[in-house]
Amino acid sequence: MKYNISKLFVGAVAMASLTLLGACNNAEYSPLSNQAYIAQTNTNGNSSQNITIGTSAVTSSVNVRLSDPATQDYTFEIVADTTALAEYNQRNETSYKALPANLYSLSSNEVTIENGKSVSSEVTLTINPLTQALKDSGLKYAVALRLKSKDGKYDVLNSGSTMVYVLDQVVYQAVPIVNSTHNIHFAMRQTYNLSQWTVEMNVNISKLGTALGELNNQTLFGAWGNDGGEIYTRFGDAPIEGNRLQIKTQGTQMNSKQLFNENQWYHLAFVCTGTKLYLYVNGVLDNSMDLPGKTTNLSNTFNFGNTDYLKANVKVSELRFWTVARTQAQIANNMYACDAKSTDLEAYWKLNEGQGDTFKDATGHNNTGKCVAVPTWEQNVRIDGK
Repeated sequence: MKYNISKLFVGAVAMASLTLLGACNNAEYSPLSNQAYIAQTNTNGNSSQNITIGTSAVTSSVNVRLSDPATQDYTFEIVADTTALAEYNQRNETSYKALPANLYSLSSNEVTIENGKSVSSEVTLTINPLTQALKDSGLKYAVALRLKSKDGKYDVLNSGSTMVYVLDQVVYQAVPIVNSTHNIHFAMRQTYNLSQWTVEMNVNISKLGTALGELNNQTLFGAWGNDGGEIYTRFGDAPIEGNRLQIKTQGTQMNSKQLFNENQWYHLAFVCTGTKLYLYVNGVLDNSMDLPGKTTNLSNTFNFGNTDYLKANVKVSELRFWTVARTQAQIANNMYACDAKSTDLEAYWKLNEGQGDTFKDATGHNNTGKCVAVPTWEQNVRIDGK
């Protein structure tokens, strides 16, 4: 018996295509067929909501929605779920910790959607202020909720079954004022030969030029070493405006696209992967450029501010030096607080002592900072600028 191989092959491909098409169609249209989900997710499987925590309790509403009106009463439960938080962390390169159960509550763990309706009544999530110990830890906290069917009568849509509430702590702290007579010098525990690094800070500068070369070379963080190694950040240069930020490293320099305002807080992050340089402003990419891939050699003395060109007062907080290239997600999720025990965090100066001329390294690596003279301190400053 002879077989037409080409016809058999074409037929098999056609049958497989029909099978795949049917599977794709089922995948596309089945999820919302008779399934429940947390209304606030809009069926997004990676849903989160940022909640700003201050000195009083805050609340957020949770509702359950059906894809179709109920044909009878259906009962669901809403529960805290650390597995959902772990999954969220893995998807988003975050490291949120579960908020202790005694700091939040739900008005009810059970909801019923009555016959003929498609949305449940409101459940209220209440979150209490963080304890001082949690604030001081530098860790970021979140509450993850998962929706489950309690009576087993109605399926729950997987992509709309979880919601993560990320807590943004309002950070009020004392900050030092750096100027031409009050620079900071940091005595580091070693010298450095780095292929990757990240420098982060929150800064607020009182005076910036707007014309080319005006008030140029107002230094922020600076570190230098042998063979031309440097990380040099400043506002202004002779050929650019005084309110444009610049970083120099590996014999090259990169300017910000953004022009900055006086007396405004910014979170700045400078990231080197070895062959690429990035600048993030308030967690958003501002500019990037290719690098020659040289090693960054640094001595064991770092600086903040300069004596000859710094005409402004600079408020600074949360100054961090990493020996790794941080991702944008890691930067955006930790602008105003950070776990001092983070891997590859070499130095972390919170700069929140509130008095004196010495600045402690929160990592425990003893990279101590000291001001040339006792600086002026401004107390109770909200460093996110809001």
